[in-house]
Amino acid sequence: MVNISINKPFKPLLIGKVGKAYGILGWISVFSFTEKEEKIFKYLPWFFYKEKKWTKVQINNWKKHKNNFIVQIKGISDRSKARKVTNSDILISKHKLPSLKKNEYYWNDIINYEVFNVDKHYLGKVTSLIRTKNNDILIIKNSLEKFNKNILIPFIENQIIKNIDTHYKYITVQWN
Repeated sequence: MVNISINKPFKPLLIGKVGKAYGILGWISVFSFTEKEEKIFKYLPWFFYKEKKWTKVQINNWKKHKNNFIVQIKGISDRSKARKVTNSDILISKHKLPSLKKNEYYWNDIINYEVFNVDKHYLGKVTSLIRTKNNDILIIKNSLEKFNKNILIPFIENQIIKNIDTHYKYITVQWN
């Protein structure tokens, strides 16, 4: 039997960020980027990425703390070791996410989709999304010189977002 140790995620997906050390026993603050923040703990194992170096980590314990979490990582037992992982990105292998049905998508999948309005005018590419209290927002970048600005489009399905084509990777919007 061959024992293969994976030290880097397959198709890495960013799900959080390591904050500062918490206390003297090696706990660290963690910021979740998942839609429901506690779901970050369902996608294990985690990989920390900092300064072009990957580290696979195992969580011993975690707690909700104020608006984020504090986490105890196996092998990190004091504040000085915890400081070494501060500002690391937290990534997982993308296949850890639940499977989707046809025409469903994860937000990270629509990054780089082409965006057209209903009149078939090209608006640009999706560069990121912003979560707000009322509705989410698509950030579109058009590289044409005369439109070299970001376009912010509210992500309101059926009203503004008319179609998301996951096969051809484009989005149609009601936008001028």
